[in-house]
Parts: sequence; structure tokens; C-alpha cells
Amino acid sequence: MRRTKTTESIANAVFLRSRAGKEKELASRLEALVLASRSDPGVLIYDLHRSTADPALWFLYERYESQEHFNRHRENPVLRRFIADAATLLDGKLDVRTFRLIGDLHGAEGNQDQAKS
Repeated sequence: MRRTKTTESIANAVFLRSRAGKEKELASRLEALVLASRSDPGVLIYDLHRSTADPALWFLYERYESQEHFNRHRENPVLRRFIADAATLLDGKLDVRTFRLIGDLHGAEGNQDQAKS
């Protein structure tokens, strides 16, 4: 799919903290969520990360072809079950931050060199 102004790629950074005693269950649920989400149409990246300093802290990086693809992903049954159960798994709420891709920066080094001249 070619990107136009109406199909801008978007990304979500999602931070989650496990409730005490729920670390293993949360890990299992997040792994299932990643596997289910990666097969959704328009999902470009859906990667799970765990903090090296704090094993209760997780980070999801999600990237979609467009807002429309993200909206469709929100109907994924595994995601809907996860959100419904979040209060029992998480210490606090999901911290979701959405970003818009600025642009394709390939070749930016040459542009920076020209700007310095």
C-alpha cells in the first residue's frame, strides 16, 4: 500500500506494569497478544519488550499502515479480552502513546551534509 496523506503510518508505544504475583500470567497473555496481532491486516510491527532493570515493566511497540488499520486491530478478540482483563493483570492503567511517522528519512545523511555546506 502506498502511503498518502490519508494513509499515514502510525505507531503506538505502550507501557504496562504487572501486578505483583501476576508476572507469569501477564507474560503469557502478552505473548499471545503479540502472536494474534501480528497477523492483523496493516500491522507492520508488533514487538514486545521487557525491562532489563524491572521485570514487572513491559513495553509494546506497534506500527500500523494507517489509522484505519489500527482501528480494525482494536477489534481483535485477543486484544479485546486482554483489555477486559487488564485490571486484574496490571498495576495501574495501560499507558498508550500514539505517534505519527514523520517521513522516510532514507538518504537523510546526504541532506544533512548539504545543509552544513
